[in-house]
Amino acid sequence: DGLSGRTFLDMYREYIAALSARIGKILPLAIMTSDDTDARTRELIAEKDIQGCQVEIIKQDKVVALSDGDARIALDGKYKIATKPHGHGDVHSLMRSSGLARQWLDDYGLEYLFFFQDTNALVLHTVLPSLGVAQKRDFSMNSVCVPRRAGEAAGAIAKLVKKDEPPLVINVEYNQLDPLLKAGNGQGDINDPKSGFSPFPGNANVLVMKLKDYVQTIEGKDRGVVDEFVNPKYADETKTKFKKPTRLECMMQ
Repeated sequence: DGLSGRTFLDMYREYIAALSARIGKILPLAIMTSDDTDARTRELIAEKDIQGCQVEIIKQDKVVALSDGDARIALDGKYKIATKPHGHGDVHSLMRSSGLARQWLDDYGLEYLFFFQDTNALVLHTVLPSLGVAQKRDFSMNSVCVPRRAGEAAGAIAKLVKKDEPPLVINVEYNQLDPLLKAGNGQGDINDPKSGFSPFPGNANVLVMKLKDYVQTIEGKDRGVVDEFVNPKYADETKTKFKKPTRLECMMQ
């Protein structure tokens, strides 16, 4: 915060500490880091001497970066292989392998998990409302959405329907949404004339999970591993060269 000098970590700690005081139990916070952020994150936590909130760190591995559409390995200098974080989808396998999800269920008696991106402090305002909705409607998984304009470069929450298969409510990335809709309805992603927004709301990368169901899922056959994808940024319309190296990544949602 440029005005107060508070860090994101300060805001999260204060909010969680306030909730902890309200319910009479110290709530935990897990932070996923990578080689790029781990050391400084640990230093910051030590500097803050955090009280009223139990902080756990789970670190993801990095993966090899790719330089072009032929998946040539990108280099960092002459002899070093370039690497990048694997994406925030690793949080699920790390919650399993670290034992945190199971511990929070069995030892802490928690009922829900709230996932959010670490630089989006505004989503703190959605914690209690989204938890209330999840409990009232008995959701195993709930996504927080925001209004979104058609064509906006943000993932969208959509209900996908396929013959003879159950419908799937899922995030669709913005670069896939318009082609998908054009193939289905011939129109693509267009704004509703009444609201001025797309009928497909923007994905805020905020998830609320019922912890019991979540643990059962990540301890199942997939072990918390999320399908990978690649989303290169091309240098021009020929789509033969990347602006910068890309990598296989995965998303938590």
